[in-house]
Amino acid sequence: MDFQPILLLTSFLAGVLTILAPCVLPLLPVIVGGAAGTRNKWYPVILVSALSISVIAFTLLLKFSTVFIDVPETFWKSVSGGIVLLFGLVWLFPKAWEALANKLHLLSGSQKQLSKASHLESNWGAVAMGAALGPVFSSCSPTYFVILATVLPVSFALGLVYLLAYGLGLALMLGLIAFFGQKITNKLGWAANPEGWFKRGLGILLILVGIAVVTGFDKKIETAILDAGFGVTEFEQNLLDSTAEEMSEDMDEKFEIPVDTTGLPKLYEAPELVGLENWINSQPIQSMQDLEGKVVLVDFWTYSCINCIRTLPYLQSWHEEYADDGLVILGVHAPEFQFERKFENVQKAVRDFGLTYPVAQDNDKQLWGAYFNRYWPAKYLIDKDGVVRYTHFGEGEYEETEENIVKLLGTKMKEDMVVDATAVDFSQIGTPETYIGLNRRENFVEDGAAELAKNQWTLTGEWEVDGERAKSLTAGNTIRMNFTAARANLVIGGVGTATVLIDGEKATAGDVQDGALMIDGERLYQLADFGNQYGQHEIEIIFDQPDIELFAWTFG
Repeated sequence: MDFQPILLLTSFLAGVLTILAPCVLPLLPVIVGGAAGTRNKWYPVILVSALSISVIAFTLLLKFSTVFIDVPETFWKSVSGGIVLLFGLVWLFPKAWEALANKLHLLSGSQKQLSKASHLESNWGAVAMGAALGPVFSSCSPTYFVILATVLPVSFALGLVYLLAYGLGLALMLGLIAFFGQKITNKLGWAANPEGWFKRGLGILLILVGIAVVTGFDKKIETAILDAGFGVTEFEQNLLDSTAEEMSEDMDEKFEIPVDTTGLPKLYEAPELVGLENWINSQPIQSMQDLEGKVVLVDFWTYSCINCIRTLPYLQSWHEEYADDGLVILGVHAPEFQFERKFENVQKAVRDFGLTYPVAQDNDKQLWGAYFNRYWPAKYLIDKDGVVRYTHFGEGEYEETEENIVKLLGTKMKEDMVVDATAVDFSQIGTPETYIGLNRRENFVEDGAAELAKNQWTLTGEWEVDGERAKSLTAGNTIRMNFTAARANLVIGGVGTATVLIDGEKATAGDVQDGALMIDGERLYQLADFGNQYGQHEIEIIFDQPDIELFAWTFG
């Protein structure tokens, strides 16, 4: 992977914009309050440096270690919020801390340094506060996610360069905020009194923020910010899409050479197979050289994606009809949600979908990044010499794809081939894919009893919501959605039962029988199917047990 100056600039700007992200705004009082409450001139620099390093280190730890794959995001938030809460208590009750420290002999040896750290006055206090906030600041930026998911696995050195650019942008803006906050309060003599109302007030502020983080109330603030239409995530995503498109065009221009007798352009040499593991239906394919002389169709997919699911019958049929002629279909499973990283889930999905062609996991999205891919599903057709000749993103164009397979194989199309696939009229679908997690939540209505307009949805009961999903905390919780389509699906995790009502009546379609839905694991569940009748409906799901997780609505 070559160095991309535009991605370097985008990474820096993403760091700058992160301070306006909805998941960061509720935490800015900690930065401002922490710096304003001390006369240590190095405090702002150390605080924001520790925070930036913590963000990068924490996320790298989660990315490159599978030890923490099942640890929920709320655990890390609880740890971070607890530290902030503890610091607030120390600042609010300084004498109580000193008495406790003396009783526990915490002030012997390096007593002064430790005492100062607990008051957030020392360099160590700044490091501790910055490190505590790292997990909370993580994953607030789409650009940051792309760097971790696509660039870093392919080139660790380049990935670190882009990450450092992101960290520099974040540290610069947070540093300016902390610096000016400290400058203002330093001119106020009464602000330095360790037992004065100013520092006690800052202690109360830290306590409130810590409680908000631990209880998840900060997510409600984030939701309110998103619902108010404030935040830079959409702007940053548009900037990132433009950057990726320019990088992809540069790649095509760099490698494109004239067409041959097939009439298909020679786009670029297929990237080497990197990052693939846990092979299904095949022994590990080590490199593209092992596929020399074969026509290869690389299909990026993930098992809970409805658009991917609808293409699988075509892929399986092509495998059955053309494998003997030299076609190799390589299903590259690149996860969207955390549960899709689990091998047993992917293995079960491959079995349930009846796939017999080779499938491998690309959990770190190394091959995804090598192709500069951005879509599920995405198909890259490669000739016998290892050159990409045709690409298609999303559903459709099945006949064209098959024709191009045949051209590269030098054979004839199978006229008697029958594909058992669901036909979808995309022009009739009025509701887009809708995510439940805060990172991409849209059209959410806070009032669970409200009448829903088109494409709106809501939750009732107690839910634990993070960037990726909403988890039901009590039995009887519900989700409602007003959609326009012929079919409705929901990605659900957990084990239990639920009742599904459509327009007030018990549903019977797909995974639902007489209103009853059996939830047996993390996958996509079909909840409504009106055949070819597209229309507007309201669906309600009532969950009988807690600990059910909801990820995304999809429609057809």
